[in-house]
Order: sequence, then C-alpha cells, then structure tokens
Amino acid sequence: MDRQTNRHRRLLFLAAPLLASAVGLTPAFAAQGRPQAEPGAVPAAPACQLVVSGSGKPGADTRYKLHLGGFPAKQSVRVDGPKTSFRATVNGKGELDRQGLNHGAYRVTYKARGSQKDATVTCAVPPADKQGGGKQSVKVGKVEVVVLTPPGTAVDCTKPTTAEFDGKITATGPGKVRFHWTFDGGSKPVSPGVADFPAGTTTQALLHVADVPAKPNASTVTVYATLHLPDQKTSARSGPVTFTCENK
Repeated sequence: MDRQTNRHRRLLFLAAPLLASAVGLTPAFAAQGRPQAEPGAVPAAPACQLVVSGSGKPGADTRYKLHLGGFPAKQSVRVDGPKTSFRATVNGKGELDRQGLNHGAYRVTYKARGSQKDATVTCAVPPADKQGGGKQSVKVGKVEVVVLTPPGTAVDCTKPTTAEFDGKITATGPGKVRFHWTFDGGSKPVSPGVADFPAGTTTQALLHVADVPAKPNASTVTVYATLHLPDQKTSARSGPVTFTCENK
C-alpha cells in the first residue's frame, strides 16, 4: 500500500511542471487570438500651421492659409488670430484649410473628447514673407507719360487712327506695380498690366497705343492719355497730341 501511495505521489510530482507550463502559456495563446493594432491606427495629435498661400494685389499684404490636421473627425473648433475669430468644423479626415488670413499668431480651441474642458493648440507660424509679401518694399518715385506721335501729324480724320505714348515708372524694388490707362478724359480703364521691379532703383517703359476715333468734320483732332497706378493712388497725364486732318 505504501509503495502504491509513493508511486502516485511521484507521478503527481512529475506532472506538476507540465501543468505549470500549460498555465503559463495560456495568456500567450489568448493574446494571439486578439486583433493587433494597425501601425497607423493611433490618431495624430491635433496641430495647425500657417503657410504662405500667395499675395493679393501687388503692393498689398501677403495672404496666408491656416491648415488644421490630426483632429477627430467632424470636430468643432474655434480659431482666434490677428483681426479674425471664427468657428468651423473639420472634415472627416480631421482637417481644415482656411485661406486669406493675415500673418501672426493663431490658436485653435476645441472640446477634447471625453472631457468637459477646452483644449488649445498653438499654430506654427512662418517668418513674415518679406520678398513676395507683407507690405511689398517697392516704392514709386516718379511717373510720367511721353508723347511719341509727332505733333501736327497729318491723317485722314474720316478714318480711325492711333496715337502712341510711352509711360515711364521709376521705382525702388523689389515688388510689383499695377497700372492701367485712360484715354482722352474717359474713366474706363484700358490696357491694364503689372510692372515687376527688381531690387534697386529702375525705370520701366510702358508703350501704349491708343485708338483715336474718326472725326469726319474736324480740321484738327487733339487727344491725350493718362497712366494710373491704383495701388499708389497716383497718375500722370500726357501732353496733347494734335493731328491735322487731310480728309480725302
């Protein structure tokens, strides 16, 4: 009897490590049955950045775009910055773009999921764009219009003709200067364009050929042209161009 008891005890003793090993392996096998997180499944932290989106009118402020990303889908946000404050909702990807903003510090406030407190994100801001934006450094020093058509030119006034002018803008750049012309006292802008000035002081010549309408009963026709720089709120008027009519 004692020998049978001892034999039973020895079998239990030998089986104990195997049972322990089986118990120890059970969690590992269970873990294999659980789905693993995808590498990109963790959402990015909410962030925002101000970037240059281009300039408006030459001589005006550069415009910037505010980009939000990493927010929960359809998250409501409030944006506060220079001369602006607005509420918006990010898209299904947690992103939002808002164009036409000024340079400066921006912050985004939102209600974090599962929290009653507001969370705030400060937006990254690039240095002010001095070359192509901010207030452009171009400065106009002189505007003039020179008449190219010789005085007293004889034309057939029963037919339309043309008069030629040379506009000259002297400016210190870099920067762009918008311009347009008006003809003979009219207010309608014609031949608009942009003069691009490099660094330093330079003069740009702007040839303008104006249409002169027919005046069958006239003995002479006198016209003039005016060069306008709307952003600088300045203009220059040409001298008179007088045609002698030799009607055939």
